[in-house]
Amino acid sequence: MKVQMTPEQKEKQIRKEARATLILFLICFLWNVGFAYGLSGTGARLFGLPLWWLVSTPGMFVIAVIGVVFLLKKVFVNFDLEDTEEGGGIDE
Repeated sequence: MKVQMTPEQKEKQIRKEARATLILFLICFLWNVGFAYGLSGTGARLFGLPLWWLVSTPGMFVIAVIGVVFLLKKVFVNFDLEDTEEGGGIDE
């Protein structure tokens, strides 16, 4: 279901969605880089793979999926980007 919004509300919602997406990206980036560099010097291994890889890469994927589901349910809103009103289009 699409929500009717004024141009100002649309602009505010677009900025909110972009900001939330950027925050999720930064969380994933910090997780991946932090654990990759933080655990790389330990030499620990699990299932024959370096522990830093197992925590940083698959862990970041799980965080990204959970974050996207959260964004879709709580932040993103379905609205029409067109400025035309109902019945006021050019083609009519």
